[in-house]
Amino acid sequence: LANPYDLSLRGLGRPQSQSLKDPAVQRYQKLANELVFAMAPRPLAPAETLGMSGFEFSLVSTLSDISEGEDYWQGQPGNPIFEGVLSSHSSHKIPSRFWVPTAHLRKGLPMSTEIGISGTYLAYSEMFMLGGEFKGALHESYFRWAPAVSFRVAFGRLFGASDLDIMSGEWDVLASMPFGLGGMVQLTPYLGYGMLYAQVNSQVIDETPYEVMDATDQKGGTDGSLYTFPTIEWQDNSYGRFFGGFRVNVAMMELIYEINLGFADTTLQSHSIKLGFDV
Repeated sequence: LANPYDLSLRGLGRPQSQSLKDPAVQRYQKLANELVFAMAPRPLAPAETLGMSGFEFSLVSTLSDISEGEDYWQGQPGNPIFEGVLSSHSSHKIPSRFWVPTAHLRKGLPMSTEIGISGTYLAYSEMFMLGGEFKGALHESYFRWAPAVSFRVAFGRLFGASDLDIMSGEWDVLASMPFGLGGMVQLTPYLGYGMLYAQVNSQVIDETPYEVMDATDQKGGTDGSLYTFPTIEWQDNSYGRFFGGFRVNVAMMELIYEINLGFADTTLQSHSIKLGFDV
């Protein structure tokens, strides 16, 4: 049995062509963009790096909005997008946002650089995304009155989706400035902007996922019930992302809040809370 929020692309309708202007293909692209925005690696840290001996482990809880009223999430009669969401006998409805818990590891490297890995799970589904990132500081602690500035690149790969194969990529520029509070606490607000990219591939989809005795009884008729959506390449699938947040450090513990705004076909929003240990 499918988990409530596993996806079925049959609900998008069958494309009549492989053009990006085809209505079904446009629905496919918009759905993929919102899924990528929810699950792609997030910065979740100020601009400064950990230092050569630094290591951080953290857990993150993110709520990411989706356009639940749009037809690319609503699906079609008899073909819902969410395989486990059937109004007649399911307690789960089409969500207005995704909950995506994440485990995040970062390791400091020489020359004010660091690497990180993350694992993000889409709750109530079988889908998860593994990500890797690299960050390098352009300015860090040279002048106390100037903010730290860094650049970051990251990639992600989606697993567990029966109909979709997605790779994400992103670059960001960040700035942050720490402030001491009472000699015990450090507050570091940060903000940044970057671009989020996705390469989206469709698996083979069966329009009639059940056996029929007569080919004319299947959806697609005698042309067959199997089809795919076109591959959407990186250059055809990108949008800007703004983010900002703050970190509170007490000894080795840190708490981070971050908001992300994605400027795709509609403005997307996510909110993240991160609890980490920086050693």
